Amino acid sequence: MNLKNFKIYIFFLIFYFFNAIIIRHSILKMYKKFLSKLYKRGFKMYQKEIKQSNENIVFHSIYFTENSFSIPDLTKITNMTFPTIKRVLNEFLKKDIIKEWTLSTGGVGRRAVKYKYNPDFCYSIGVSIDEEKIRFIVINTIGKILQSKEIETTDENFLIFFERNLKYFIEEIDPKYLAKVIGVGISIPGIYNKENHFLEFNNIDRYESSIIKKLEENIKLPIWVENEANMSILAEAIIGKHKDLADFTVISINNKVTCSTFYKFGNKSEDYFFKASRVHHMIVDYENKKKVGDCISFKILKDKILEAFPNIKNLDKFFSNKKYKESKTGKKILDEYLTYMGIILKNLLFTYNPKKLIISGELSQYGNYLLDDILNIVYEKNHIFYRGRETISFSNFKGSSSIIGAALFPIVDNLM
Repeated sequence: MNLKNFKIYIFFLIFYFFNAIIIRHSILKMYKKFLSKLYKRGFKMYQKEIKQSNENIVFHSIYFTENSFSIPDLTKITNMTFPTIKRVLNEFLKKDIIKEWTLSTGGVGRRAVKYKYNPDFCYSIGVSIDEEKIRFIVINTIGKILQSKEIETTDENFLIFFERNLKYFIEEIDPKYLAKVIGVGISIPGIYNKENHFLEFNNIDRYESSIIKKLEENIKLPIWVENEANMSILAEAIIGKHKDLADFTVISINNKVTCSTFYKFGNKSEDYFFKASRVHHMIVDYENKKKVGDCISFKILKDKILEAFPNIKNLDKFFSNKKYKESKTGKKILDEYLTYMGIILKNLLFTYNPKKLIISGELSQYGNYLLDDILNIVYEKNHIFYRGRETISFSNFKGSSSIIGAALFPIVDNLM
């Protein structure tokens, strides 16, 4: 290699070397910039999650507080710092979730500001569906029913019929409620299978779950859907008389019979676990090939009573009048019904060993007439159940637990 070529070679070698350094520096600079952005974004997301978590914890604490409360009260309940609680409460004041109540009296120095939860800061729509009727309600955040409507189903295409009547109900809602409605919860007698993307508005027809998305677009509100037993258990867990229990089982007896178990592992909505089972189809009488639904559904009881006593129009008259209830025919109908009920409840007690077994659904309207007889059948003299007669009770919601649970679902999912 001559001297001239050698100089050219050295020149290009130095040129490529410096270019490589410049490119490497640019790449590192871009990479550091990218990492910085990613870190900031991740940190902001983390901050947002922490903020949301704090708000959920505080909301849960005040939701179950009937009395007024102060920031010091909440610091003790939540173990959060004073500034964190103050920031959350300021956010809640802006959103009208709480209201300043009064200044606490007593003590020396500056008095603490008291606050109170505002159950009317938002509203929700609940819907329950069965083969014979559709019910609609509007509730506030503690389950108070403000408006309601009931319609009988027809032979029309169900989806068209349902959407039209849901829209009608929304149009009828008082504007002062509608302006603060956050969503619609729908209770269905069939299942909602999220894994296989289908749902059953009844136990016959299946629909692609994508119809919910279309319905949301048409009514311009988010929708939550669940089986009626899960909706019933949600109402019992949030505002029911056994809301303090960590686990219990609900059997919902409507035209279909469904069952759900509930477990609470913490105070946030994601710590609530409930799962429905299709007890309606379980065989309870192998000799006669009878399913649970054939024996204890509310429809079975109602149809038998109205057929036997054609001069009465509903079960209220049957249960409140000894002339019917204690007649030979009335006793026969109830004895057969309660015998099957006893078998099914025993199986549930043996299977789940719940702290409470709550009977909900339309049958619960007549719990006062049926409870003692049911307990006598289930808890025989030498029963071997882990717990006693106090385990079984009827729901206080008198047939409305599933629709109230449906209406609560958007509230719980958004705020707890």
